Amino acid sequence: MTWTIPAEKVSKTGLWLAAALALSAVLRQTGFYNFAAREVEGLNVLIQLVGDIYAVLLAFTIFVIWGQFTEVEYCVMRECNLLDDLLRFSNYLNADAHAEIRKAMANYTRQVLRYEWPALGDGRKDQQTDELFSRFVNAVVQVKLQSDEEQSMYSRLVDMVQETSQRRDERVAKTLTRIPPTISSLVTTIARVLLLLVFVYPFHHWLAGAACFILVAVVLFLANLVMTDTDNPLKGIWNVSPQPFSDLRF
Repeated sequence: MTWTIPAEKVSKTGLWLAAALALSAVLRQTGFYNFAAREVEGLNVLIQLVGDIYAVLLAFTIFVIWGQFTEVEYCVMRECNLLDDLLRFSNYLNADAHAEIRKAMANYTRQVLRYEWPALGDGRKDQQTDELFSRFVNAVVQVKLQSDEEQSMYSRLVDMVQETSQRRDERVAKTLTRIPPTISSLVTTIARVLLLLVFVYPFHHWLAGAACFILVAVVLFLANLVMTDTDNPLKGIWNVSPQPFSDLRF
């Protein structure tokens, strides 16, 4: 996996928090929190209720997304392991057949690293990679055997390339799967409502209220960041690494 720091998101959140705290100071001067103090019991109930709903939805969403994230990582490993095994077993074929398979596989993996990986991160397929994978499959299936001893190995290679195709399809499908926008919007909306309730809560001391608001805002920001970032396993802060494809030895 790879890690990048979301400097832009952090800076925007910091500016947003500063603006919210400035607004809170203005509202305190106008007497808004004196009015909110008379409704403190109702605010307590709302905060508890909305917080419980948010916790359940967030836990369910992250559980599903994280399962999909790890599945993509496993699919990458399984596909690369099969490619490595297939290349190793092709050594038992004649030199021409081995060279043809090796060349087709090298073209495919280079295309995955250079073009398909960023394309899938953007939510689209790369047609050229599909074509190169088809050529790789054909290089295995249509290999020219030169002896009877190669027949048993050929059958094994055909089985392996069929399984590789299944693993590739699984990897691409799981990578392109995203959380439904309705669920993402629901979780984000509930988080904003919860933060709003904390914002209007009548803390006795301004400093205590500001500290609690910042704490809740940071927690909700991180929770939303984890949810949206892991939803895309190939692009973002914490990503599945393409290193297994780079490690294939040709």
